[in-house]
Amino acid sequence: MSGFICLMMSASALSQLADKDQSTLEQQDATDTFFAGIALGVPLAAGGGYMLWGLRRRNQKLLRDRLDSTFYQMLKADNGRITVLQLAMEAQLSGEQAKQYLDQKAKEFNATFEASDKGNISYLFHL
Repeated sequence: MSGFICLMMSASALSQLADKDQSTLEQQDATDTFFAGIALGVPLAAGGGYMLWGLRRRNQKLLRDRLDSTFYQMLKADNGRITVLQLAMEAQLSGEQAKQYLDQKAKEFNATFEASDKGNISYLFHL
């Protein structure tokens, strides 16, 4: 009987040892998977971010080019006179965006301002 007990204890110890080895292997696999995910994920995320940044810059440039084209066409059509409302309607901008754009261009080209009897302000760009 004592031989049988020794055999059972040895089998139990062996299974515990096998469980420890299996647990260690699972932990190593999990660690390897984690680092592989980091090694692949970080460069992919950085590349994706760079692509989005490039697309955003390109979109901003296209918008700026379209706005500049509209602005110059309007100046030619009305001999250098333009209002915020006219630009906002023509370029489909908010009033605030149109005002910021015209203020920037006024500084850039030394424009003057003229107030009408109704209180409307026109930007006068000297052509």
